[in-house]
Order: sequence, then C-alpha cells, then structure tokens
Amino acid sequence: MPYPRDDVKRITITADSIPVLIFNATHATNLPIIINYHGGGFIAPLIPALEFSLWQDAKTYDAIVFAVDYRVAPEHKFPAAVNDSYNAFKWIVAHGAEFGGDTSRIVLMGGSAGANLAAVVTQKAKQEGIVKKIKLQVLNSLPADMSAQRMESSASYRENASGYFLTKASCYFSVENYAPGVENNPELSPMLTEDLSGLPPAVIITAEFDPLRDDGIMYAAKLRKYGVKVWDKCFAGQIHLLLGLPPNAKEIKEYETMVKDAMKECF
Repeated sequence: MPYPRDDVKRITITADSIPVLIFNATHATNLPIIINYHGGGFIAPLIPALEFSLWQDAKTYDAIVFAVDYRVAPEHKFPAAVNDSYNAFKWIVAHGAEFGGDTSRIVLMGGSAGANLAAVVTQKAKQEGIVKKIKLQVLNSLPADMSAQRMESSASYRENASGYFLTKASCYFSVENYAPGVENNPELSPMLTEDLSGLPPAVIITAEFDPLRDDGIMYAAKLRKYGVKVWDKCFAGQIHLLLGLPPNAKEIKEYETMVKDAMKECF
C-alpha cells in the first residue's frame, strides 16, 4: 500500500553497509525510537510489501521507526543476522538523535524471526552493560528455542504443524538454512539463557494456531520468573503474527493498545 515517500529516509550504516529505513510520519523531533527487526524466517530480506506497516507503526506509536534490513540466509548464515541487528542497535543509540529520535526512549520490536533477533539483541546488550538503553521489547510470535529437541517436543508445533500459514516444515527449513548444526546457543535460542534478570519489560504476543505459540508463552513465564515486567496475550482463533486481520480488527487494536500502554509506563 502507498504511503508518503518523503516520510522515509534510506541509509546504510556500519562497516557492513546494513540498509536501514527510517520512518517519521509526522516529521516531528524528540520522538521515541522503535528499532524494528522484520520477520521472514531469517531467509527473507526487508521486502517493499512491509514498508507500509512500518510507516503505519510510526504513526500509531508517534515514534521514529528504524527498520533494520539485516543480512539473511542462506548467503549469510548465523550469526550474521545477529551481528547486523546488534551493530545496528548500537549505531542507532549513538546516532538516533541526528534523525529526530530520543535515544533515552528506545523500543526493540520484532515479529517472528525479528522477535528472535530483538530478544537476542536485548540479551547481548545486558552482557555488554548497555541494556538500560532499551526501555521495552515487543515480541510478536517469538521463536524462543529453535533446537530440534524443542521443536519435536512442543505441543504447539505438533498441534499446528500444517494448515495455519506457518508450518512446522517451514520452521525446520528456516533453521536448516540459517543455522545448520547450531545447537544450545542462546544467540539462536534466547530461551536457553539461564538468567533473564535485569532485562527490560516485554510485550509478548502469541496466537492460538501458531507453531510458535508455546515458545512465546514459555519465554514470558521465564521473564516473569526473573522479575521482568511482562504484558502478554495469546489471541484465540488467530495465526502466526495475527496475519490476515484488517487494520481495524479488534485484535489489532488490542495489540496496539497493549504496546501504547507499555510505552507510557516504561517511559
């Protein structure tokens, strides 16, 4: 869908020339920053069809959206996407104000593979002592543990293996292309990190008919166990990423309200 072309800047950053799209729908300054990591199973880049929704997020949340077009598999295997995502985060922390953003109010947001990267970047920021730069993480349809053992034991993978857009087979395909042979690595499976204390609050969205449903539910529970504030909801009757719903659907409005309320509380 079309949107005003002067509402987006297209730049490349860091030594790896990572493409970043910067959406500012109001052309205002001192706005919160949303760093968005897109979905696509770690094998699809930031396609033009996603741009309208990123622009819409800038409008909905009255924020500047930095959309990171990280490198994807199979040409660039794990940990290329993690490195790009984390290096882009650090660059935006340092340079976001130059584009009108308030770097004291940063949200990491991602869907599916992007939710995985947002969670991993948040954990890496904790390891490097800069996690306080992140005020909120928004994780929609999170693959929290992509080990073969987990994918075979998960009830939601079994119940929703086919017939609901995202399939168990496509999840395996993504992992086989992105991180072949990688097991027990928290930068692939953030659920495996033992201690989640000290992480920023999280909005976690899951859907009833999604193979990844139980991953998000388990990650929300583990964050709470370690004292992290969580707003979470499993949307009944919905599929991966709440796909297929019109923009004015009550589920979408509820999701947006959850994020807005969380942003208000965290800022």
